[in-house]
Amino acid sequence: MRVLIVALAAVALVLSACSGDDDDTKPHNQKVLDIELNTGQPVCMEVTENLPAEVSKLPIIDCAQPHSHEIYATVTSTESVYPGVDALGNFALTKCLSAFEAFVGISAFDSDLSYTWLVPSLKSWNDEKDREVLCVLARRDRSSLVGTMKDAKT
Repeated sequence: MRVLIVALAAVALVLSACSGDDDDTKPHNQKVLDIELNTGQPVCMEVTENLPAEVSKLPIIDCAQPHSHEIYATVTSTESVYPGVDALGNFALTKCLSAFEAFVGISAFDSDLSYTWLVPSLKSWNDEKDREVLCVLARRDRSSLVGTMKDAKT
């Protein structure tokens, strides 16, 4: 499970009710712990407005389709003991900001995109040895993204 930081709610996310079928035009639920960015493929989500505070699955969609968010980086905490949501949020704030410009190609301060993050819950930290923070971007005006935002310079 991942704890959703309040900033993510500000971009109006909702867990999709779609089940995983083979239709690339619709989201499929994927376990958060199974999301990998090192495959060379971008990871995009189509979510709407009632995402719970803790999630175990995310509505993943093909980035060629209109989507609301893109996971652009994972950063790993080196803490041995769960530091808490606030400390992980502070860690994510800095690390996701650094990763943003490298991914998008311009500073987050000059972009029409915003960023937020998902952090491990105490349960996933202890039970799954989950230390990864997912950095997530979306349009500030909440309009849809199409394609990956890698090097978009927008």
